[in-house]
Amino acid sequence: MPSFTKSVSTRVSQHRSQDISDEGYDDLDAWMQAVGAFLVYTATWGLLSAYGSYEKYYETTLMSSTPSTTISWVGTLQVVIVILGGIITGPIFDRGYIRELLFIGTMTTVLGVMMLSLAHEYYQILLAQGVCIGVGSATLYVPSVSLVASRFQRRRPLAMFFVTSGTAIGGIIYPIIFSTLQPKIGFSWATRVLGFVTLAELIIAMAIMIPRTKKSKGLHQIRSILDPTAFHDPAFVAFCLAIFLMWVSYWVPFFLLPTFALFKVGASSNIAFYVLVICNASTIPGRYLAVPISNRFGPALTMGGFAMASSIILFGWVGVESVTSTIIWAILIALFMGPLGALYPIIVPHVSPKKELVGTRIGISSAAAAFGTLVGFPITSALNDIQTGTFWKSEVLNGSKPHSNDLLPRHIYVSPRPRLTA
Repeated sequence: MPSFTKSVSTRVSQHRSQDISDEGYDDLDAWMQAVGAFLVYTATWGLLSAYGSYEKYYETTLMSSTPSTTISWVGTLQVVIVILGGIITGPIFDRGYIRELLFIGTMTTVLGVMMLSLAHEYYQILLAQGVCIGVGSATLYVPSVSLVASRFQRRRPLAMFFVTSGTAIGGIIYPIIFSTLQPKIGFSWATRVLGFVTLAELIIAMAIMIPRTKKSKGLHQIRSILDPTAFHDPAFVAFCLAIFLMWVSYWVPFFLLPTFALFKVGASSNIAFYVLVICNASTIPGRYLAVPISNRFGPALTMGGFAMASSIILFGWVGVESVTSTIIWAILIALFMGPLGALYPIIVPHVSPKKELVGTRIGISSAAAAFGTLVGFPITSALNDIQTGTFWKSEVLNGSKPHSNDLLPRHIYVSPRPRLTA
């Protein structure tokens, strides 16, 4: 263990010296890339964060006779495809093909939303929302976050938290649009409006996001989708294990809260919807609260602390029995769980031996998150019984998961990083 710690400390020191010597980072152009990535996050993760309102509509109206476990696979498949797609899009980004990825991702995402507006059967919804939107968002997600991670040094945490706050903004805007318009103009046209909003956001993102990496010439120059050295790196492997365990529970509150509020505490349909909006909105202060903490203690220790706090709050879900306590709990879990999605991309560049491998390693660590989601949400749905309002089994399960990996980030970085300028 001492030799392992020494090798990791050496690597962190090397990255610190690179941070000081590298030029051309943290400038106006870099912030333009951050704005573009913010719009990508709003359109992709924001749309995904709104799935809770869709699931409530499916369970109560469109597919009321379909088991909740079956319906949950729509959101689960979408998350898994989005995150797992990073394994493929990461290396393509590393070769400089970001504009092509943005174009393909934009067209596929918008096509999926428009096809969802025409869906009436379960398999149609699964293909449109789970597969098509998932594939389109996967094409956009890793390239955008990798571009920002590679263009910032001193202000990387602030930039990443700004970018990922697009998830919360989208998680506020999309549910409000859908829930406001759906009773007035119907499911189909409410979904089409979301498609047009998504198209506008992604067109602006395509216009301002410019890669620095030169395109490779010839397919023989495109490296392997997987970085073989990653699996021989103890720090990176431990980091991926931590991400897997965290993401078993990460999406559960965002997907389940409207259903929980409706069937467990007896909230009205309108209040159940706004619980999700409040939860998404509460991730914003949580993300920015993590910036000074990350500056002081380093992103890895910060991630471990927020993971531990999240697990404690998840255990507290068992005691939520009223609408008021549901809202308070939603705010607390969002404050502490929201920053986790922004913290791990900040850490990846420091467990990557070369800048050119950042995209690939973000993709690999994202795959670990995808498998965690694949395990977590379907099991959670299977343990719940919405007819009797029984949720305690899944609440205990999810409360026990994130804290078990709390120490892993501390082993990855034994020393806090230098203070970063916000």
